[in-house]
Amino acid sequence: MTDPTDIQEQEYVAIIDQDEVTDEVRDIAVKYDPLNRSGREGFHVTDDGGLHIDDAVVMREHKLIEKKIPNDAIRIVPLPAETGQLVHQYGDNGFRLYELPMPEDEAVIGLLGRNGIGKSTALRVLAGEIIPNFGLEEDPDWDRAVDSFRGTTLQTHLEQLRNGDVTTATKRQRVEALVDEAAADETVRERLAACSNGTDGISDELDLTPLLDRRMGDLSGGERQRLEIATTLATDADLYLFDEPSSFLDVERRLSVARTIRDRITEMGAAAVVVEHDLATLDLLADGIYIAYGEPGDFGVVSQRLGSREGINQFLEGQLQQENVQIRKKSISFPGPRERSIPKKEGVLEYPDLEVGFEEFSLSVEGGTAHEGESIGIVGANALGKTTFAKLLAGGIEPDVGTVPDHATVSYKPQYIAPDGDETVRERFVKVADVRSQAFETQVSKPFDLETLFDRPLSALSGGELQRVAVALCLAREADMYLLDEPSAFLDVNRRVAVADQLRRFARKRDRPLLVIDHDLFLLNRVSDRLVVFDGESGTYGEATAPQPMREGMNDFLSSLGVTFRRDERTGRPRVNKPGSQLDRKQKRSGEYYYTG
Repeated sequence: MTDPTDIQEQEYVAIIDQDEVTDEVRDIAVKYDPLNRSGREGFHVTDDGGLHIDDAVVMREHKLIEKKIPNDAIRIVPLPAETGQLVHQYGDNGFRLYELPMPEDEAVIGLLGRNGIGKSTALRVLAGEIIPNFGLEEDPDWDRAVDSFRGTTLQTHLEQLRNGDVTTATKRQRVEALVDEAAADETVRERLAACSNGTDGISDELDLTPLLDRRMGDLSGGERQRLEIATTLATDADLYLFDEPSSFLDVERRLSVARTIRDRITEMGAAAVVVEHDLATLDLLADGIYIAYGEPGDFGVVSQRLGSREGINQFLEGQLQQENVQIRKKSISFPGPRERSIPKKEGVLEYPDLEVGFEEFSLSVEGGTAHEGESIGIVGANALGKTTFAKLLAGGIEPDVGTVPDHATVSYKPQYIAPDGDETVRERFVKVADVRSQAFETQVSKPFDLETLFDRPLSALSGGELQRVAVALCLAREADMYLLDEPSAFLDVNRRVAVADQLRRFARKRDRPLLVIDHDLFLLNRVSDRLVVFDGESGTYGEATAPQPMREGMNDFLSSLGVTFRRDERTGRPRVNKPGSQLDRKQKRSGEYYYTG
């Protein structure tokens, strides 16, 4: 007799809703499990009365149990497998991409998924930079590509690429690395003047007018991002491709950039495809969404088209209903601002009111205390002094008024990460920690998946990999307090959730305060016990509050922007309200700017 675990074409996972598990469900699951019948352990009842089965042994035959139970307590769902039209493969046994998103005229289409899953490859195919090879060894050609998609909606687009009848404009992912020495002296005005479609009004829409005479080499990451978005939109094209347009932008500018892209694409009657990990931005941008799933580095599959809200919700829930595939074993949940357990422990760093002034900028900070084991989020627009505040606490800048106690050591992760030469990841970590210790293994290496990166040069890492290394380096140092500047940049949604959870867990386990500066409200919502809110006039002066409870902090921050968020009924994720809508007006009247309920 063949062991039912020996032959398995596809992996499955059991989704068990313990609230729906009754005595009848337990009896059916245990009695009819084919593993239990063959003497192996399958479904079983735990000591606390729950129903359980190890993921490694779930198989197709368990769907019999799903059919027999009288409710939805158990679902047997396949995990991602290679399926659909193989579009492109990188060499023998290399990464394989299946299916493609379809651009739509006068619409913005979102592409959402983990890093390393083929999203950038899909954009390059749509841009005509890669001719699909369909896994074949011979040289690819556009005629074969057109024939392979004949009868589908993609056929017309590929025909236009083949015939040169479609032009594309692409905003690349790593904007901080796009300016070389030759372009460093070029001004913003000169860069915009070279665009083929004119720049009427776009400088004002993207707040570039004050920067027109500034050198490219002197721009911050956020300023460069806005410029690259502007030059992309000001290029005469039929299809616009944006790879992570929100990186380095503050919350207000992320939302305004999203509206600018939508309005411009609609006015031009063009099509756009956007890869984005900030869900609030993507929700505002996209008319429809394709989910990319699979195994990073091995294969990626592009799903069928979904509506914006439905696509994001199914991605968060981890199951694509049309494909009947489980892309994540657990759903991603979002705690509400009242759902906090703040450690009531001693203060580690108590700082007084602080003031510091520079030639063109000044910052004032209301005094506060960072406690053992708590995570404090820091939020506000760019150029209000958040990084200056971090440097004040870290001892990198001396205040003009007030004194930061020097008895607390601070480990600091900067906003921008510059890899040095051919130094490997391992060589960098050896300088700050004992990489052979159990503490390093359990608190740093495993949580951030560093083992596969250790022998690679820092200069060869992707943006997301480099970010993980930088966060882990910060936590690897011995310090009294940890301060991280924009840890979410270049990380996909899965990684942002994982990093937020690891940061919060690290603070609690080490009994150290942890401060996080970021513009992703989802990450801040997940990691923070309290918030420091920055206000003021960007580039002129900034004012920082003392740490305050999450609910008050979020309302304080969003009220300064005039933006309200509601909570999605299904997933609990924050969603931007349409300005002037009934719900927007209602929440503003009640002072509840950061979702209700």
